[in-house]
Amino acid sequence: MCSLRDFPELRDQSLTDKNASMNIVIKRVKPEAINYPKIVVQLLVDQNPGTLFLPTSGLNTLQKVINKCAEEGFWTAYEEFTHYIKNNSNNISIIVYPLKFILKFSPRANLKGPENLILPDISRTKLWSSSVIRCMSWHPQTVKLAVVSSHDIIYVYNRKGSEARIKNKSQYAILSLAWRPFSVGTLAVGCEKGIFIWTIEFSNIHIRPAVNNKCKLVRDNHRYITGLSWNKMGDLLISSAVTSKTMYVWNYAFEECVPLHRINSDTLNFVHWSPDNTKVFSCSTNETFRIWSTDKWTADRWSLNNRSRVQCACWSPCSSVLLFATNSSPIINAIDFRKSDVFNGSTNYKKVAWPVIDLKSECVNDKVIGGIPLDMCWDQHGKRLAITFKNSSALVVFQTTISVAVVDCIPFCIIQGRLDEEPSTIAFQPTYEEGSLLTIGWSNGNIEYVPFTYSCKSVHEPELSEANISNTSKNISGRASLAASNSLIEYLLN
Repeated sequence: MCSLRDFPELRDQSLTDKNASMNIVIKRVKPEAINYPKIVVQLLVDQNPGTLFLPTSGLNTLQKVINKCAEEGFWTAYEEFTHYIKNNSNNISIIVYPLKFILKFSPRANLKGPENLILPDISRTKLWSSSVIRCMSWHPQTVKLAVVSSHDIIYVYNRKGSEARIKNKSQYAILSLAWRPFSVGTLAVGCEKGIFIWTIEFSNIHIRPAVNNKCKLVRDNHRYITGLSWNKMGDLLISSAVTSKTMYVWNYAFEECVPLHRINSDTLNFVHWSPDNTKVFSCSTNETFRIWSTDKWTADRWSLNNRSRVQCACWSPCSSVLLFATNSSPIINAIDFRKSDVFNGSTNYKKVAWPVIDLKSECVNDKVIGGIPLDMCWDQHGKRLAITFKNSSALVVFQTTISVAVVDCIPFCIIQGRLDEEPSTIAFQPTYEEGSLLTIGWSNGNIEYVPFTYSCKSVHEPELSEANISNTSKNISGRASLAASNSLIEYLLN
């Protein structure tokens, strides 16, 4: 099992020496170098959807409650109503108590607080409440990037930099995005009220791309959609919500769904369809997660220790390995389906997850590197694994190879942002031809591309490219693991 101490930057320097420093080579490459658009998401005053609607100061209490229910959902309206009853009438307040008793056992009770306090805790986006960028998603076949701002506005960019904006009064608290495979521009958006399906069409004829709302996929008690995943062919969409114990498999063409529910399950956090379509990973907001077989839709239940829950997970491109991390341990674990008896008919087999990376935090120059993982993503070739952390402004990249011994991981580079930014969300561009293209959404609205190119002669001879797109200073130190040497290459990318 490798660890952060295997990075030359941390291995060769005294971890307690505050005067330790790293030699840095400055490299600057313009956005056009790799033919990708320069993106900076900026929050302007007129972009707030709340300014588009009339204020409710002149409305009576009933009108305010109805307005809250229409704009922000039943629970916000309920809180408005109970607040009014509590402050204005002691006699009517007795009506609220039976209602509170009934609602106590609803799935919404598992949130244990307002969404602005709970969603940052379960979200894989760092600084969910304050970051300019909340989530992003690449189209699986074309160069299209969807980015969500903190004002719940979706920006869609193509390779030429054309921009489409999507905002809707009911599309509040966006938590997940998923492009439909084999479609020109169909985007599923998971938010507080349910799932919105949009179609974005880029054309040379139009000055601004056309945006159409295809449909809404809404179910009672299936709100705050934190998990969206299309199958390989793009005809089925699976969703999970933190207010529901049930996953739904949606038939997009017919707008119908089939529920997937298990006894003694808890509310769900997120869901991932495996690249080969044979398995689905789903995790709950407690210590359990499940691996589903899409053949007969049977589920294999796994439980974690110490009341932990899965914080992040990702599939290998071949779907034979699943990596996951919990919210209480700085360890990346692997489940190898080539060695496991999952779905092989055995009922009493031993569930084994191999620890592959130790991310215990280290400190250099008063900067914390590592700790509890927040999110991670694996590139389309299975050669690069990027990880962000809850309490560190740096992210790390490992070189990976799927081997007989599960996964071989070698420290590759550490990416550090400026003092005023954090890596909010990360993703690999799935169609990058030269290698792997890591995309970083920083908390101040900058989108940065970090390309990794490697020789096609051998998977053990990677090279770190010198290209990067950003108008802000970044400190990147990288290591290329070659067959003949272990040389350290450090970059400052601007």
